[in-house]
Amino acid sequence: MQAWGLLASETKGFGLNFDILETNIINLAIVIGVLVYFGKGFLGSKLKERREAIETAIKDAEARQKKAAASLAEQQQKLQMAKKEAERIKAEAQTNAEAAREAVLAQSDKDIERLKASAAQDISSQQDRVMQELRQRVSAMAMDKVRSRLPEILNQDVQTRLVDQSIAQLEK
Repeated sequence: MQAWGLLASETKGFGLNFDILETNIINLAIVIGVLVYFGKGFLGSKLKERREAIETAIKDAEARQKKAAASLAEQQQKLQMAKKEAERIKAEAQTNAEAAREAVLAQSDKDIERLKASAAQDISSQQDRVMQELRQRVSAMAMDKVRSRLPEILNQDVQTRLVDQSIAQLEK
């Protein structure tokens, strides 16, 4: 039996050793038997605890998944409601904007008409004022011209004749 051990060590190769005592199969079987006999309760309880912990974790995960799915459905419903509300607000805003635009255009038209009327009135009043001023200037110029020529035209003979005519008209 030693030959096999020497043969493996001399050739530096691989070989099989069939000596039961040298291979420690009996020792290994004894150790495994002791571990199974004494460790059975301990290992079984640890495995049972681990299994229960895993089952609890799976149940908790399933409950959280159901709660998350319900929450997701609720949030999706809220999202749809929010989208509908946003569309309603947008439509209302467009309607309000169109109404405001129409109101602004109508007010602008009224303001333009009012400004035109005011401008026409201002032009008319300016024309009246200018005409009045021109009349006053023409009158003043006529009066100045008459005053400047009056001494030439109204000499003593003309004044006497005017007085006589006035007296004659009063006597009638």
